Amino acid sequence: MFSLEIVLLGVALAIDAAVVTFAIGLLHYEMAPIEKLKRGFLISLAFGIFQFAMLWLGAYAGYLFTFSSYGYYFQFAVAVIFFGLALKFVQESVNVEEKKIEWGIIPVIILAFATSIDAMASGVSLGTMPRAYFAAIEVGLITFLTCSGFYFLSQFFRQIPDRWLLRLSAVIFLLLGGQIFWGLKHIFFKG
Repeated sequence: MFSLEIVLLGVALAIDAAVVTFAIGLLHYEMAPIEKLKRGFLISLAFGIFQFAMLWLGAYAGYLFTFSSYGYYFQFAVAVIFFGLALKFVQESVNVEEKKIEWGIIPVIILAFATSIDAMASGVSLGTMPRAYFAAIEVGLITFLTCSGFYFLSQFFRQIPDRWLLRLSAVIFLLLGGQIFWGLKHIFFKG
């Protein structure tokens, strides 16, 4: 089930993971090509799986919360979460500093979990979708492909302006939050 909103959500969520994957790829610049390929695949797979799982868990929590008696407050809260994520990405884009990341399975799992927390918060907005796991699979696949691409690019480029990627992600979250508020305009402006 293809949806432009889910693709945009997937791209916005994948940017954080892609920047981290790019940084890890820079550390592997001196490795043998087959080792780079293997590690790049495993890193991208880890980020994709965590984005899928956290988005799916968030959607399930959203499903439980949506069918409570809170009604429109839930959608309003989701829009506020999207705006909060956009502000977080803008702040991160201003405070970009050098990060030293060492290879190891435990640090990659921790990074994959940390970058997918915003996917759980975003997944709450998918609580009313039937079969939200399809959207979660789509976002996980987008994350896997984006991270794979950025890992590949890291082998050819020594520096990419990640602050612009974070700002692009912030714009996408602003658009998604604005779309929710636009859908709720009948609550704010009656008549």
